[in-house]
Amino acid sequence: MFSLNKLNRIGVFMATGYICAGTAIAVIGGIPLWTEYFDSTFLLVSAVIICTVIVAGACGILLMRYLIKKVGAKAVFEQDILVYMIGMLLMALTLNKAMFMVGLIIVSGVMPIFFYENFNRQLLPVKKGGISVIYLAGWALGPIVCALSIGLLSEYGLIVPRIIFAHFIVIGFWVWVKRLDIHENYADAPNWLLAKDEKPDQTSSVTATENDNKTE
Repeated sequence: MFSLNKLNRIGVFMATGYICAGTAIAVIGGIPLWTEYFDSTFLLVSAVIICTVIVAGACGILLMRYLIKKVGAKAVFEQDILVYMIGMLLMALTLNKAMFMVGLIIVSGVMPIFFYENFNRQLLPVKKGGISVIYLAGWALGPIVCALSIGLLSEYGLIVPRIIFAHFIVIGFWVWVKRLDIHENYADAPNWLLAKDEKPDQTSSVTATENDNKTE
């Protein structure tokens, strides 16, 4: 039998993977629809989105390192999903190019750390085998759901990506609530993100991993 904490951890890991991988496919897959909505060309919209994601992602990494130094890894990693939800809300309710771009910048700024931190931490228990393999199920399910939704329902126009973005917000809120219940200290966060005076507590990290394995 899994403990409640273990079930919450599995759910959060699967949901974060679903959000990370699904968001990328939802944005890319919706480019043709946004191109028509903005009365532009596919090449121009694609170039703008790609450049925005790269630049905003790089700036987001620098900002995250600064914030971690100021408030700590736990505060940043637990609240990053809230910032993501704000950006996704702007994209879901987009009325013009500016609104879409601001939302995309916010989402792209948060996603690199959100993606790396969650995928990196999920690989640790997965490498040990067992039931932990299901942690990665969300990384496959997210792209599948988004690709099928946009591919099969594209005739309905922008309502499809808007609904996809909206359901990411709902799942994101659930992840935020459950993360607070897990009470993680994020001692196993990537060293290159942590502040110089905030060294990972290896003992705490190992203990948390051992406790997870005992409940499997």
